[in-house]
Amino acid sequence: MRRGIIYIMLMMLSLSMTAQKTTQKPSDAAEIERLTKVMYQFFSTDSVERFMSATDSLMALCRKTGDEVTFYKAWSNQASYNFTKVNREKGLAIAKEERAYAEKHDSKFGLYAATNSYATMMSGIGMIDEAEKAFLQAIDYQRRFIPEENAAFQYIGLAKIEHNRHHYDKTVDYGKKALAEKGAQPIHQLHAYNYILFGLGELSQANPNDNALKQTFNEAYAKRKKLIEDQGLQDATGGIVNYYEAQVNGRYKELPELATKIVNKGNRLAFIASAWAYVGDYQKAYEAYKVYKEHTDSVNRAEIGRAASEYGVQLDLAKAENEMKDLRLANQEHREHIHHIIMGTVGVIAALVIIFLLFYLHRRNKHAKEIETAYGKLEAAHEKLEDAYNQLEVTTAAKERIESELRIAREIQMGMVPRIFPAFPDRNDIDLYASITPAKEVGGDLYDFFMQAHKLYFCIGDVSGKGVPASLFMSVVVNLFRLVAKEGFPPEYIATRLNDTLASDNDSGMFCTLFIGEIDMRSYRLNYCNAGHNAPLIIDRPVSPSDPCRPNYIQMESNAPIGLWPNLEFVGEHIDNVKDRTLFFYTDGITEAENSSHEQFGEKRLYEFFKSRPFKDARQTVDLAAAAVTTFVGDTEANDDQTMLCIKV
Repeated sequence: MRRGIIYIMLMMLSLSMTAQKTTQKPSDAAEIERLTKVMYQFFSTDSVERFMSATDSLMALCRKTGDEVTFYKAWSNQASYNFTKVNREKGLAIAKEERAYAEKHDSKFGLYAATNSYATMMSGIGMIDEAEKAFLQAIDYQRRFIPEENAAFQYIGLAKIEHNRHHYDKTVDYGKKALAEKGAQPIHQLHAYNYILFGLGELSQANPNDNALKQTFNEAYAKRKKLIEDQGLQDATGGIVNYYEAQVNGRYKELPELATKIVNKGNRLAFIASAWAYVGDYQKAYEAYKVYKEHTDSVNRAEIGRAASEYGVQLDLAKAENEMKDLRLANQEHREHIHHIIMGTVGVIAALVIIFLLFYLHRRNKHAKEIETAYGKLEAAHEKLEDAYNQLEVTTAAKERIESELRIAREIQMGMVPRIFPAFPDRNDIDLYASITPAKEVGGDLYDFFMQAHKLYFCIGDVSGKGVPASLFMSVVVNLFRLVAKEGFPPEYIATRLNDTLASDNDSGMFCTLFIGEIDMRSYRLNYCNAGHNAPLIIDRPVSPSDPCRPNYIQMESNAPIGLWPNLEFVGEHIDNVKDRTLFFYTDGITEAENSSHEQFGEKRLYEFFKSRPFKDARQTVDLAAAAVTTFVGDTEANDDQTMLCIKV
């Protein structure tokens, strides 16, 4: 009986201590809710350390408690945040790690979240067709398998795509769909309101007297303002929204000042130019537009750094030379002073000779010490000047060594692609020519081709980035293509194999757009796989010499670039007959080449170029296309590699 009472008392004490401990420490669920709110609070800000700290803590707690949904949401947010606010490579690396983890643990929600991340990345690098496809797939996946989730994030992504396409009606529609999703986070509601207001603001420019449009805008603006106040949200795009609000309501005089408060520099400069146009000061609008265009040009920071270093050496040299001149002048003054003292002693009476000699010796010793000090300074200055010259010599030698190594790297890189034409002198049924012009010493563009039995295999590609890293990645792609293609595999299988190899352990986040083709010279069938590359042109021979050529861009399946994601299945396509037709392939350095007015050569000019007249062979086609681009850009320096490949069967 006594033992039973003791057990009951111990149990009650244990429960009391547990209850006390629970009241002192917040529950895990409450902490997850708090960290989630902090995560979304900093998602729209530039507070990288705070955002990463909150999401790291949230992911660790979710892994501990088994909260799969919040865990993958936090991970996806990290990928998107780093991709947009830190750098793309880090964002891609986080997204790849998330997808691999989800596949390893067979998580449907994890794969759903990874699909969202993939869509966000594709949207970020401008592959909006691929991004749209991924967002719609994610929505379908959510509706079928994860109905408890909402699709607000996906609809916001689609709204952004339509805004970039200048489809403002669709932008507003997708923003409203995001708001209609039950359980949407406040930050998603804020982004939805932003795109609704962006779309309505642009629509109002075309319809300034539409009162219904104005009323709809003001209602959405008021709801957005209340949401920010209630939730304590921060929004970096608020300056744009306020600009549109003044524009829609006809307060044009406020626009220049409101434009200066836009956070993003590129947007700020563009809106400043637009604001002055609204006010009617077209001179200021023109000047602001020039500043905006200058900002959009990339600045070669390496050249600036090198120039600053050389300028610093020149300053050191000038300073040392000035010190030497000053010391020489001081030395000359001392010698002249001594000479005057000696000449003055000649007329002094004999009685004062001894005194004067003592005084003279004292003065001479003093001046001798001063001269010795001056010579010491002169010697130190000489040593400093010599060190400066030595430093300049080392810098010059290092610069020449780097330039020499880059020249050698370029020669090696150019040696990896076929450079001898005609490519197949023993065949009269294939006319092929290609050229590659790197924008820097080395580049990331590539092409390759070879005959395997009765089939012609070829590829053309563009590696992300520029310089030495891109050239190294390019060499790997060329070697892998030739290795796999020589086994006789179809283009879609070659792309799949290359992607699996390059996406594995790709910590740098580099990728490559690639078009792979295979022409059967017996049936003239073209099998191809396009991995995110520019659409090539196919030009039909004119019916008569007086008729124009008939070029068309090939419509293709939108596969992802090579190296972004592992375990992707690439889709192949075909054209039944390419006999007597010209195939022209190129990289985006051709269509995105800019002139001094920052106009791009563009796909339309390329189309009109081929429509103008036929060309007698592949080499003339490439040479004249290159000349057309060169004439268009004038003296403007190329900012991207330019590569072309022409095949006539």
